[in-house]
Amino acid sequence: MPRIYDGESNPLDFCRRHFPSEAIALRRYGAGEGPDDRGCCFAYDAEHPDYEDGFTYHCETCRKTLRDRDN
Repeated sequence: MPRIYDGESNPLDFCRRHFPSEAIALRRYGAGEGPDDRGCCFAYDAEHPDYEDGFTYHCETCRKTLRDRDN
């Protein structure tokens, strides 16, 4: 937790507080066509990188910097 891939295969990261339910995530981010005509690439609670790996990740909702506690 907490990463969602939208229908176009774009990764979306969230802090624990703002991680939406699967039904809300599907409604908000589930539409779209992935690259190379792969169809919808929506994925809920997908694998994500270590949030403290030297690259800065932010919550899509509040823009808070994600840390280990958000893993």
